[in-house]
This record gives sequence, structure tokens and C-alpha cells, in this order.
Amino acid sequence: MKHRVEGIDEKIAGANWDGNVEFLRKMSDSGQFNPLKVTPKEQWNYLHKSNLINPSPAETIRFYLDCGVSVNAQDIYGRTPLHYAMQNKNGNAALLLLEAGANPNTPDIDNITPLGMIGYIPERMDVLQAMLNNGGNVHYKNANSDLEIIELLKIMLNEYHMEYLRPIIKLMEKYI
Repeated sequence: MKHRVEGIDEKIAGANWDGNVEFLRKMSDSGQFNPLKVTPKEQWNYLHKSNLINPSPAETIRFYLDCGVSVNAQDIYGRTPLHYAMQNKNGNAALLLLEAGANPNTPDIDNITPLGMIGYIPERMDVLQAMLNNGGNVHYKNANSDLEIIELLKIMLNEYHMEYLRPIIKLMEKYI
């Protein structure tokens, strides 16, 4: 039976998901790992990668923010770290990114903004409030539709009875 040896990339990914900042710092300080590295093909930085597959805890996000990793960097898909935090339902990461200046209005190549992804974590009204406080545009025509984010949510509520959207819409209406 062969035993697979974990390389540094796998160890870093595991440390990200576990919030093992001590290991990340040790690897960075020893020069074995550069927290500012960006993948050449996908253009992912470690804030992207921290929520790419599994959500990483707040400690991991704080580590990369403290290292100066770009909070608004777009990958080849136009996605920012905030897009990935929303996709992976990581509200705590989203809040930290927003506090660090993440833009909730940056569209990806499919014209989807992080604000337009609020349906991934409808219970996190604190994330929605932070996005709106950071200039979230409820009138943005998200996902290449002719409908503004708020209009689309109202249709989903009325036609598909998605009651969980009601508090989201109510809060967004304060920003019309």
C-alpha cells in the first residue's frame, strides 16, 4: 500500500480550512510559503482559495488580510474573494472582507455581483447590512437580466413564495 505524502500546497489548504494560522505564519516566516502568491492561470490569491472549495474560518481570512492580500482582486472569472465567500455560505468571511473594503458591486464574467448572491445566505442579515453599508447597489441588473436585484427578489417572493426573501427585500427597500 502506497502512502501519499502531502505537499506544501495540500498542507496550506488544510491549514486554511482548519484555521491553523500558527502553521501558516511558520511556513511564511520560513520562506516555504508566500501568502501574496497568485496562481498564474486562474489568478487566485489566498483569499480566493480560502473559500474556493471549503469555507475557511475567520482566523484564516484575518491572517491573509493582515498579510496584505488584495481583497478586491478578480480572478479569470471576474470573481473576487467576496464572491467565493458568498458561494460557500461563509458569512463570517464575507463580513471580514467587507470590513477590509471588499466591493459588493463587482460583477463577475456572468454579471453576478456578491450582493446578488445574498440568497446563498439569506439568514445572514448582518452580511446584507454590511454590503448595503458598503454601497451595495440594489438597482444593479444582476446576472445579465433586465431586472434589478431587488426586482428579481420581489418576483421570486411573489411568484415562487420564497418567504425567506421577505426580510432581505424589506432591508433593501431602505436603500432605494
